Amino acid sequence: MKALSCLLIILCVSCGDDNFRKVDRLVGFRVLAILADAPEVAPGGTVNLQLFVSDPQGAGRTVTAATASCVDPGVSVGATVSCDHDPTRVSGSYAVDTSTPDFVSNLRTGLAAPLSVTVPATILQNRSPREQFNGVSYIVIFDFEVDGERLRTFKRIIATNRGTLNTNPSGSVLLKNNLPFDGTLRKDDGLSVTGTGVESNDYLNIDGSQESRLEQIDVSWYVSHGELDRPKTFLGEETEYQDTPPDSTMLLVSIIRDDRGGVEVMREVIP
Repeated sequence: MKALSCLLIILCVSCGDDNFRKVDRLVGFRVLAILADAPEVAPGGTVNLQLFVSDPQGAGRTVTAATASCVDPGVSVGATVSCDHDPTRVSGSYAVDTSTPDFVSNLRTGLAAPLSVTVPATILQNRSPREQFNGVSYIVIFDFEVDGERLRTFKRIIATNRGTLNTNPSGSVLLKNNLPFDGTLRKDDGLSVTGTGVESNDYLNIDGSQESRLEQIDVSWYVSHGELDRPKTFLGEETEYQDTPPDSTMLLVSIIRDDRGGVEVMREVIP
C-alpha cells in the first residue's frame, strides 16, 4: 500500500500487508500478503484473514506469531505500528504451518490457516460524519521471530457506514508477451496482469461534497529464481524476466492489490 516506507533493520515492519524486504526474490521466511475475505466491513463485522507466506528454505515447519488487534493509531500519518495505545486491544497467537499440502505443492509458498477478527461495533462512535463515511481502520499486527529475526507485518480492515463496501480484486489474468501464460518462461519474456475488477467508491470531501473515485490497482512480483526488471507494476504494465530459468522447478507469484485493502494472489509453478 502507499502509507509507509518499509524498514528492514532488526525489526521489520510492512507496508499494510506487503511484507519485509522490498525485493522480488523469494528467499527465507516472508509474508507476501494478508488476504481478508472482506477488506471493508460495517462496525461489528467479522473478517477472516489468511497470510500468504513464502518459506522456500524452511523444509516444512510451524512458525508462530503473537497477534494484536486494535483501532489504527494513525499509521498512515507516521504513528508507530503498535496497539499499546488501545486499552481494548485484543491479543492472541497465530501459527503458520508450512508442511501443509498447499505449501508443499507450491515450493513452500502458500496460504496459512484463517484467523477470524471482529471489528468493534463501537469503532465509529464519536467520529465525524466524514470519518464514518470514508472509514476508520482497525489493524491486526503479526509479530514473528524466525531464524533469529523479529518480523512484524500488519493488515488494515476498514470499518465504514457507507452502503457499498470494497471487495477483493478478482478475475485477473496472467499474460506472457501479451498472450495467456502458457506455463513456460524464458529470458526477456514480458509478464503482465490484466483484469476487470476495478471498482469505484464514493468519498466524502472536507467541504461535505461527495465524489466517485476509481481505485488504483498495482501488482507486486516475486520469483524463486532469477530476477525481474520491475518488482512492482500497475495493472496491464509489463515486467521482464531477466535470467535464464533453472532446470529445476521455479515459482512465479503476482500479488494484485487495490488501494483500499483488497488483495488477489496468483501463483504459477514453472514448468
